[in-house]
Amino acid sequence: MFPFTKLTSNICLKNHFFSNGNLLSLSLKNMRQQKISSFRSNIQLLQSNFIPIRGYIRETVYQQTRNSPLRRSSTWKQYNSFYNRSNWDKLKKPLLFTIAFCVGTTLVTPYLFTYTPLSYFKRNPQSLLWSLIGINGAVFLMWRIPRLQWFTMKYGILFKDNLQSPWTLLGSAFSHQSFAHFFINMLALQSFGSTLVAFLGVSNFTIMYLNSAVISSFASLAIPMFLGSSLSVASLGASGAIFSVFGVFSFLFPASPVGLFFIPIPGGAWMLFLGTTLWNAAGTVLRWGTFDYAAHLGGSIVGIAYGYWYNRKRKQQIRRRRHTLDF
Repeated sequence: MFPFTKLTSNICLKNHFFSNGNLLSLSLKNMRQQKISSFRSNIQLLQSNFIPIRGYIRETVYQQTRNSPLRRSSTWKQYNSFYNRSNWDKLKKPLLFTIAFCVGTTLVTPYLFTYTPLSYFKRNPQSLLWSLIGINGAVFLMWRIPRLQWFTMKYGILFKDNLQSPWTLLGSAFSHQSFAHFFINMLALQSFGSTLVAFLGVSNFTIMYLNSAVISSFASLAIPMFLGSSLSVASLGASGAIFSVFGVFSFLFPASPVGLFFIPIPGGAWMLFLGTTLWNAAGTVLRWGTFDYAAHLGGSIVGIAYGYWYNRKRKQQIRRRRHTLDF
């Protein structure tokens, strides 16, 4: 079907499937210099440490976790202690936004798809999916327009140590800088989403997708803080929401055949999802590679939770119908 783990790095040089395009922007050499509290400082770090696709050097998991001093917990703790990153105040505003957004989306979305022109998507569910892909494509093109880069830098990249706006939690989930990252993520969205949007309905699918996008971004902020990892990392991409889509799909259709490069995976979608979840959990704890495993893991958890809730709700509706027919 398509690649989705780092196992395929020999083909893509750097994997971008289900990857948030995590951009390492940590510089410990300037720890003793005067603190520069500004958006400009973060941009400089991002640019100076950006790792292009063609410049990616493959390493084993052992080498990445052992040899890199940036991944040692003592180094992370020193950096966070110096800049006071491990502070609950950093999470209050994103948490409140996440809760408010999810509640608002859940309440308002059904109304929008019933009483507004968006009702068109109820008759054409696949059009909703292509609209989401189109939005991602539009943001991708915005990165190519210099006059619009102020907008994409503010709302399209999640700077964990200096959140520019709560709306970045949503905007970064529609943002891709490289074509490979954009193409493979959208290929995954179309592959899994085309079935789900027809099965769940446009309202349920939209609620699931948007909420998982924001929650996975929040997980990208919260999990590193709990683990004592550095917050001086920026991330972007739809992979958190796509892992949620994949989680719902694998829960509702566990035996559905899936494959890597058209090679069938034994056990179907559910086994594949469990494998990727374990990989993301290990990556979150061991901090290997340059991928936002925390966002992937957050999206996966949301997907399983939503799949469980929807499946339970559907079974209850079936029981009610049978009970009504008995009378």
